[in-house]
Amino acid sequence: MYQQQYHQYTIQEQQIWNILYTKRVETLANQVAAPFWEGVKALELKAYMIPDFQELNFLLKRQIGWEVVAVEEPMTPRQLLARWAKCKFPALTTLRLHPDADMRLQGGQDMFTHVFCQLPWLLQPEVAGFMQRLGVLSKEQKSPEGIELLWRLAQHVLSNGLLRNEEGKVMLFGAALLSNAPEGEAAMRKENSWQPLDLAEMLAMPHKEKEVAERYFVLEHLSDLTNLVTQLEKDGVPVVELPAELQLVAG
Repeated sequence: MYQQQYHQYTIQEQQIWNILYTKRVETLANQVAAPFWEGVKALELKAYMIPDFQELNFLLKRQIGWEVVAVEEPMTPRQLLARWAKCKFPALTTLRLHPDADMRLQGGQDMFTHVFCQLPWLLQPEVAGFMQRLGVLSKEQKSPEGIELLWRLAQHVLSNGLLRNEEGKVMLFGAALLSNAPEGEAAMRKENSWQPLDLAEMLAMPHKEKEVAERYFVLEHLSDLTNLVTQLEKDGVPVVELPAELQLVAG
């Protein structure tokens, strides 16, 4: 099993984490709802050091029963969803090469995206339940088409989603928006691209990881995640036919 080699992180990598953390916390302070910051605090994430996955797992297992598993390179949607079904959260151990790197040109994800921008949300029961239940649904899918639809839904909310806070203000939610300043700023500017949640519409719209989102779906409450996956469990995953290139990605 691949492990995080913490002792191999260089001074430069620690500095990149520090700069990323410091700059994003400052920018996101009034753009992300309180539950996210509660998660950051609960996981004891800090600017001055890259998180140690063993320490994260001590906190995660005690609080929600999940664990972080280190991965050397991005997994396929099928592989990721299968891990979610087992309450495992795959996270890259590598960082972007520069704090201001355009992540769309570097695969769209890194350790900062996974650990700082997505993992804190996992401490919310609605988020953890959504991910685990999507994972279970994925194990029932024999074809790439079903996996692709489940992955679309996950990415429309967990990567590019928005969330209305208790005061009614729309804020950033998705990890891609939290991780990358230009994408987060674009999402907040494009109010005409904000869309209410509609399961059929979300499943019909492909997710393009290396492109700026055309539409942003807005969660009114975190419980909307529970409603989405409950509807999928009740109605089943629609049958669609995918282009060959999407079948390869999903698989």
